[in-house]
Amino acid sequence: MSTKCDIVAALAGNPNVGKSTLFNTLTGATARVGNWPGVTVELKQGETTHKGKKICVVDLPGIYGLSATSEEEVIAREFIVKGKPDVIIALIDGTAPERTLSLPIQILELTPRVIVAVTKIDETHKMGIHLNLEKLSKELGVTVVGVSALTGQGINELLDAIVSRRKERQEPLRIEYGGLEPIINELEELLRKEGALREYPPRWVAVKLLEGDAVLLKELKKENPELAERVEELRRSAERLIGEDPSVYIISKRFEYVDSVARKFVVRMRVRTDHSWLERVLSSPVFGPITSVAIIFGIFLAVFAINTGFPLNVILEMAGAPELAEAIEAWSISGMLEEGFSWLADQVRASLSTHPAWLQSLVADGIIAGVGSVLVFLPLILLVFVALAMLEDSGIAPRMAVVFHEGLKRFGLSGKAVYPLVISLGCNVPGVMASRASTDEVEKLSLVFSVPFIPCQARLVVTLAFAYAIGDNPLTQAGVVLYTYLIGYAAALITAKLVRRHLAGREAPELILEIPPIHKPKAKVVWWLSWENTKHFLRKAGIIILGLSIVVWALTSFGPSGYVSDQPAESWASDLGMVFEPLLRVYGLNQTQSWITGVSLVMGLAAKEVVLGTITMLYGKEVDPVAAIRSLGFTFPQAMALLTFITLYMPCVATVAVIYQETRSIRWTLLYIAYSLALAFAASLVAFAVFSLF
Repeated sequence: MSTKCDIVAALAGNPNVGKSTLFNTLTGATARVGNWPGVTVELKQGETTHKGKKICVVDLPGIYGLSATSEEEVIAREFIVKGKPDVIIALIDGTAPERTLSLPIQILELTPRVIVAVTKIDETHKMGIHLNLEKLSKELGVTVVGVSALTGQGINELLDAIVSRRKERQEPLRIEYGGLEPIINELEELLRKEGALREYPPRWVAVKLLEGDAVLLKELKKENPELAERVEELRRSAERLIGEDPSVYIISKRFEYVDSVARKFVVRMRVRTDHSWLERVLSSPVFGPITSVAIIFGIFLAVFAINTGFPLNVILEMAGAPELAEAIEAWSISGMLEEGFSWLADQVRASLSTHPAWLQSLVADGIIAGVGSVLVFLPLILLVFVALAMLEDSGIAPRMAVVFHEGLKRFGLSGKAVYPLVISLGCNVPGVMASRASTDEVEKLSLVFSVPFIPCQARLVVTLAFAYAIGDNPLTQAGVVLYTYLIGYAAALITAKLVRRHLAGREAPELILEIPPIHKPKAKVVWWLSWENTKHFLRKAGIIILGLSIVVWALTSFGPSGYVSDQPAESWASDLGMVFEPLLRVYGLNQTQSWITGVSLVMGLAAKEVVLGTITMLYGKEVDPVAAIRSLGFTFPQAMALLTFITLYMPCVATVAVIYQETRSIRWTLLYIAYSLALAFAASLVAFAVFSLF
């Protein structure tokens, strides 16, 4: 059987760690007992196929270590060394991580070909156990995956890791054994020089021989009796040096290391067994949905008000207090960051005054603005993920997911989709990133495709300008704003259903999740969850956003005649916008309306609020955006059609960047761009036809 395998994976773990259940989940009905070349025992083995690769899974006996003190340990160690599996899946019990961490570390001392799987991950939270798998992965230098054989959580991720093995150590793990290190090093050199027990890593053999491993000593006596005698001498020297049996000393040092690792990735807290009043409220069929909506929107408003001033700035603007609205925007986190980057750009531009204008603009408007567009998102993303981590860690999030599950299930989503669907009202970037909370890959793809249609605050700014320009009374203006939210959410939910049904061919996922007792969130756990997501955005999406920002700068700063500075009508972006002019004629626009609108839509790819600035600039007069829109003379149906297109066509470059980050696929990213443009055009034509009837 092994000769037909693309990949051989061995499962190793303590008894009762969930190994047999995981083996059955991975292999199904293919399991049987068979022999492997180079190994003299029969082992349980099964098969599975993932991404075109045939994976043979071998279930090793349950063991506590690799010291060959039992027949099971000898069998497991013999297979790892002589069976030469491509990867060893070392298991940790998620409900007892400190106790079961020792075996994976012992295996890592023997071989670097290890993936760590933390089992029973669905049970940890309700027991008050929080595990930072990213921290454990970094500490051990291997892939770590949380799995639940009962719910299926993490199984696909584990199979992906087996197939790709992206994060793989080059050398076995090295634990420092204090006062024994000189003797370990001497024995290691002797083994290398004599070529003894060469099937094993020399350092591992040296440590095991000093531990008094009977099986290795027996092999060494047959192979090199003189060296075996030297080993006995070194063991006696080691005992005199450290004042105790070397095996006891080595085991204590190893457990010190295990304990130090466990403290870094395990947090335990007490959980209450009685039901709090909030649990009872959230479980109520009447008050549960109301309370859940209130909590989500309360957090949403607080996070975005602190970071951007939204929606307080909009409310104050509509209430007739524009000065206060501007002050809130200016003193928000993003407002101060934007002001800081604007000041920096001015300083750099002044320092480069003797250099060509295009170079000044590249540094100030391209590079600095690009870096700023990345860093301005950081506080928002961090705050959003802090809020989500608090909801998740406190036990509130699972209950809210249950509340919304039945309604969202009709659109191919689970209750967990409520978070990205709400967050996107403020910004689509964290909304798309929040899709990773889904344990179903199809649901994640559905959310990545759908949440960018939800009107963010930038599109709200454009909507309000159009509403004021075309609406002659507050009722009409409010109706225009409501309309954009309705079509945005309709597009999002319909898209989610289409992805689920036509791309995946599957029904909506069932909501399988733990419901832990509600408790106070742990600051350390909240920081783990939120910072890892924020760091991931900065490291991955940030680079893409910076690159796209410079591309947009180049399109708007250069044209057929060279550097065009503040004349966007002469830029390549303008030429690109003119390509869309014939399409815009279908709305009955004249030539002036068409080319200005086309250029504005292209410029809006950088950020949707840029649409207004471009319309104002191209109009060529010192007017505000509302006056510019009015002066262009759009009819009500034309304005509503354009607003429909602006609401639905692809969002800012930052959102496109995180779509690529989350899908890791240029094909899916381009498909989303094409789909959003097609949907926006089709919906805008329908809007134009319908509003023309009135």
